[in-house]
Amino acid sequence: MRRDPGRYRGALLPRARWEDLGYHPRDLAGPDFTRVYRGFHTPTDHPASLNAMAFVLQHRVLPGCVISHTTAALLLGVPFSWALDGGVAFLRPGPGPAGSEPGDDVPLIPSVRPGQSLRTGARLPLLHARIPQGEAKAVRRGVHVHRWEPGPVLELGDLVVSAPVEVLRELATMLPLYDLVAAVDGVLSAAQPLARVGRADISRHLELMSGHRGVTLLRAALALAREDVRSPGESLMRMLVLAAGLPEPDPNLPVTDPVTGQRRLLDLAWQDAGFALEYDGDGHRTTKEQWREDEARRDELAALGWTLARANGWDALRPLRILRRLARALRERGSAVPSDEHIARVVAALPSRGVTLQLERRRSGYR
Repeated sequence: MRRDPGRYRGALLPRARWEDLGYHPRDLAGPDFTRVYRGFHTPTDHPASLNAMAFVLQHRVLPGCVISHTTAALLLGVPFSWALDGGVAFLRPGPGPAGSEPGDDVPLIPSVRPGQSLRTGARLPLLHARIPQGEAKAVRRGVHVHRWEPGPVLELGDLVVSAPVEVLRELATMLPLYDLVAAVDGVLSAAQPLARVGRADISRHLELMSGHRGVTLLRAALALAREDVRSPGESLMRMLVLAAGLPEPDPNLPVTDPVTGQRRLLDLAWQDAGFALEYDGDGHRTTKEQWREDEARRDELAALGWTLARANGWDALRPLRILRRLARALRERGSAVPSDEHIARVVAALPSRGVTLQLERRRSGYR
């Protein structure tokens, strides 16, 4: 009688254990099972989570390794672009509660995106791990093993991962500057799971690791990072604004209605000009309720003397139009801004792939 592997959904077991459960080696070699590491298999239709893959890697396959780079970033909630490692950033759920410590609530991260299947072409995520210099690599399949100098670690549930400051340095070897700024913004933001990692912590780590890979770029990103940013899209738009030579806006400036007490946060605000740019992510184009809320927000802020412009992922990838609009609005309000010709030259000089590797959680509509 054929045994249904679905009863062991999420399991990642060695061959001998599967055989103890009644599965023949030919079953493990068939379509109902997927090999994750040599000697370790998972049910194809109900594969192990990324957490389970990392645990088996660290405790059974490559004992003593440290989970690092994008894998650690996923587990810690550090934002990075979907283009890295085949879109692995899409696997992580949304951010946890504001102010929570790393490890308070380790998210369970699936190994395939919703609606996808290993049976129909989806692939398991690439994991990253680091080992001391001189150790022999023992893994080839599905793992990028880094031989790096020792760096700080963090116990995250039953895993040992690179500490947040080290994850930023590791990402600095993989990301262009603007995406790295978004990652640092995400770590510094009070709205992110790593809210208690501060600028001083990152600075101290940079001093300790001076001369190592990623340090120079991370130092530049830290200088550009701000503590009050709530999304990678806001980070990218702020970088584009600065590159164009426009005045630096205040991120998430609080504005309170003196009559009702209603408090609003403006994504990027030029307070002296009474002008702000709102970055609309995917949530702003999915429901009528969200549209109504956005319109009510716009009306309330207009009554307080604020004028709002909006940008989205399309503008981030093709920024000339929105930058010219911002320049015109600020110029009309008395701010010193560069000419449209200067902005056009700046945009033309931006590298086609070096500005960003795309920061939206879903690609739909932003091709």
